[in-house]
Amino acid sequence: MINFIKFSSFMIILLFFIISFYFNIIPINCSEENFEAKMEIAIESDKDHWYITIFNFFLKKDNKTLVMEDIDWGNVSRNGSILYVNIQIKKFREAEKNELVWQQAHTYDLGILEEGEYTFNVYVNGKLCETREFGVIKKVPTLHCELAPWFIWNGEEWILRVRLISNMVPKGIHWDPLIRKNKYEFIINVIVDEWTGNVSEYFYKYDEKNYSLGILEEGSYSIYTYINGEFDSFSIFTISWTFTTYVPTTYTTTETYTLEDIIYSNGKYFLITTTITKTTIETQKLITTTIKVKETTTTTKPSTTIEVSKEKFEIENFIPIFSFIIVIIVTILLYYILFKRREI
Repeated sequence: MINFIKFSSFMIILLFFIISFYFNIIPINCSEENFEAKMEIAIESDKDHWYITIFNFFLKKDNKTLVMEDIDWGNVSRNGSILYVNIQIKKFREAEKNELVWQQAHTYDLGILEEGEYTFNVYVNGKLCETREFGVIKKVPTLHCELAPWFIWNGEEWILRVRLISNMVPKGIHWDPLIRKNKYEFIINVIVDEWTGNVSEYFYKYDEKNYSLGILEEGSYSIYTYINGEFDSFSIFTISWTFTTYVPTTYTTTETYTLEDIIYSNGKYFLITTTITKTTIETQKLITTTIKVKETTTTTKPSTTIEVSKEKFEIENFIPIFSFIIVIIVTILLYYILFKRREI
């Protein structure tokens, strides 16, 4: 009889713990993670140095965005042409109502990579979530030079200004006379004796030439440029003598829009909206006068407020606790009746 009572008490206590797990009274850290990881990957280089950036990184579970509170971005490892990284999300939770969830970003320094094709794999908590392929090509620096022409009106006549830009230093620059092929076409040629110095990754302006064109008629003009007799570029410019004049007008505009604002409370960020009505009365006069603007702004606070934290008491969530207390009391009474009273 005594063994039966002990066994029954043990089974009741065991049943309580099972019920407690079901109602999440006792927290459990499950190894199974069925969230979905979203991200974007950017691969870029600075000279021969390569970088990979993971941005717009966030988690979703059951169509709900998760807040990542502890992230270990890890380091990029390499196996031949395969690069991979394992991002560890050690702690996360569901976002509260109106809570802002910041998308995460991180940059990995890959250093100098050899020429070839590569594959970059991203694992999140050991699960493959994203793959990106890219190639590395070693560029041999070469000479680049060009002429940049454009038209300028100086108040009396039109000027054709041409600039010589290059990534090497020119030595001995000679501008040929401007050739007007016909009414609407011009030809420019510049002679460079030699290029000196090292090839740079940047372009610099080394010389400039102004050609006087006088008064030009309305229309489109073509510019052909050559360097040492070799074709460089072709440009088209359109000249118009049409001017726009303004007449006095007065008009009123009313604009209503919502302005989003972020507040910080209890270690979390929340989003609130404010409705703003803007009325503008604008008077536009002649060109020689200034524009007067009268602006009135009315701000209306939203009727709804955001509750930062609110806990709802539900008695059904505490039933297992009451059951546990009752089981403990009954067990103590049974122990006293069966053992202590017999000793007395």
